[in-house]
Order: sequence, then structure tokens, then C-alpha cells
Amino acid sequence: MQSLSQQFYLWTKNLASSRFSQLIIFLCFFLDACVFPFPTTFIFITISLISSANIYVNAIIATLGMVIGSVAGYFIGHYLWLLPDGNFTQMANWLFNHVPGFTTHNYQSIQSLYSNWGYWILFLSVVLPLPYQFYSITAGVFDFSLITFSFLTLLFHGTRFFVVSWLTIRFGDGVKTIFNKNPKIIITGSILILVILFVSMLFGLRIQ
Repeated sequence: MQSLSQQFYLWTKNLASSRFSQLIIFLCFFLDACVFPFPTTFIFITISLISSANIYVNAIIATLGMVIGSVAGYFIGHYLWLLPDGNFTQMANWLFNHVPGFTTHNYQSIQSLYSNWGYWILFLSVVLPLPYQFYSITAGVFDFSLITFSFLTLLFHGTRFFVVSWLTIRFGDGVKTIFNKNPKIIITGSILILVILFVSMLFGLRIQ
């Protein structure tokens, strides 16, 4: 029986040869940016290695998916957390009252971080293996400028996809060998890093 990581790798390879591959790329990156985590970098690199002829078109599609999805995630966070008059929603107040260590003071502290370090937070999203909906929803929750957020998403992640595309073309054979021989290690390592970062984030909030 194939392991989950092997099944995912084969699914990605089949996706690359599908006539709906570009639509699925868009949907994966859209969903990753707003509601559901996907290992989008792994998907993008694998598809690019298998179907390098369309690599820059895929980069544009992935960028559009990220930007449109991030705007959707922003509004999800904003309207689930804040009322039109700026007050907290019932859901926000419930979380303040029932989540240990999560107070309005902590909320204001994190909002201040977004105000002062929003550019760097979104820049780090390019290299940290956290699902982008974490950034898009929290940007909406903490009322970060939507125009600035959308522009930075376009700039940082558009650059990331085109750099990855160029590197894939430049070093494609070596990268393909690594992916073909070690897909399980790569996927498992990405999941472990994600879990460690998530636990660290929760621990950091609790000790504030």
C-alpha cells in the first residue's frame, strides 16, 4: 500500500499532465491563501519540473490565485472579527472570554506588531512554511491596509514564483532527481516544520 506522501506525489504528477492543471493550480493557491492549507510550493515545483514549457504561465496563475485568495481571506478575517462600526463581533468576544491567555490586550499588542512590522511579517511569509491564510485572515482581523496587503502579496509571492520558476529551469535536472528520490522526506519534513511553528506560535501567545 502506498503511503500518504507517495499518493500525494503521484497526485501532483498526474495533475501536471491534466488539461485542467492550470485551473487546479489556481484553485489550490486560492484556497491556500484563504481557507485551507495546501503545500503549494511543493505542488508548484513538481508541476514545473514535469511541465516546464508552461512554467511562467503557471507562475502567473499561481500569483493570481494567491492574490485573489488572500483578499478573500482578508475579508473573512475582517468581517468575522469586526463590525462595520469597528466594534468586535460576537465571535471575537466569545474567543476573548473563552480562550485562555487571549485578551483584548494581546489583540492590541499583535495589532501594533502588524502596524509596525506588517511589511516584514508578509515578507517572512515567503520563506516560512505557514499556510498563507494565516497571514491573510490575521491581516483582516488586525485591520491592516487592504491595498498595502494586496500589493505586498502580489510583489513578494509573484517574485517568489518567478524566482522558483527560473531556478527550476536553471537547475531542473538536479532538483528533479532530489524530488523523485526523496518525496516522502520532503513532504514529511515540511509537515514537521509546520507543526513546530504552529506549536511555537501557540506557546508564544500563552506566555504573553
